[in-house]
Amino acid sequence: MRFLSWLDMERRNSPAARNVRLAHLKSFFHYVRIEPPALADQCENVMNVHFTKVEKRPPKYMDEDSVSHILHAINSESRDGIRHLAILSLLYDSGCRVQKLIDLKVKNIQFEKGQRIYVHGKGNKYREIPITPSTKIPKKYLKIFPHSGNNVLFPNRKVEPLTRRGIRYIMHKYATTSKKSNSNDFNEVAHPHLLRHSKATHLANAGVNIYNVRDFLGHESVATTQIYLASNPEITRKAIEKVASQTVSESVDYYTESEKQSLIDYIEALI
Repeated sequence: MRFLSWLDMERRNSPAARNVRLAHLKSFFHYVRIEPPALADQCENVMNVHFTKVEKRPPKYMDEDSVSHILHAINSESRDGIRHLAILSLLYDSGCRVQKLIDLKVKNIQFEKGQRIYVHGKGNKYREIPITPSTKIPKKYLKIFPHSGNNVLFPNRKVEPLTRRGIRYIMHKYATTSKKSNSNDFNEVAHPHLLRHSKATHLANAGVNIYNVRDFLGHESVATTQIYLASNPEITRKAIEKVASQTVSESVDYYTESEKQSLIDYIEALI
């Protein structure tokens, strides 16, 4: 408890960071409780320490224009440019995690009979992720940088898999370039995982069924995916008005603006 207090008062850790450290401690003492049972009571005391309540916030994301500006900031006529464009466009189009993209092999991408990639998931299983037919950049990239099927899709200059740091550098480079010419773009530091959040939010905002978004992202539970529904309150407003107009056509005009806003606030509080 003194350690947790020190994290709060001295280190100024956020509640989320404190909870991560406490989770590691609980995991360790769970192991201790099994190994020397004589210490079970002490371990139980640690296991019963409560996590700090953390306010859940929707993940940050870039709007469609910001993503487009970053991709258009890349010179697709140069060799490095087409490689960087293939990396970032596929990262956004597939919505996959950075490590999944790093591990991707040439044989894991299919261009015929519906474009898709196969990412290695839990349980040694492969998950299909559809990519749009308009995403021709990876195909163009493979013509310029031909690899055999078992090679990683995006190796570095040493013919080794790219690193997270390398992809972060590429993302930051073009986000900075884009920001110079588009001042209204995403104002915070852009990182690769932001493309996954952005893709998920764009799908949810477009009205794609939340269960389809869950499968696309590879989440085990739809509860994890629901955070993207709260990103844009205007989507909730439109959904309410659409349902109202389909049931009782006069109901949209029946309620006052303040009454409709109260209903929207109530529903958003439940999310």
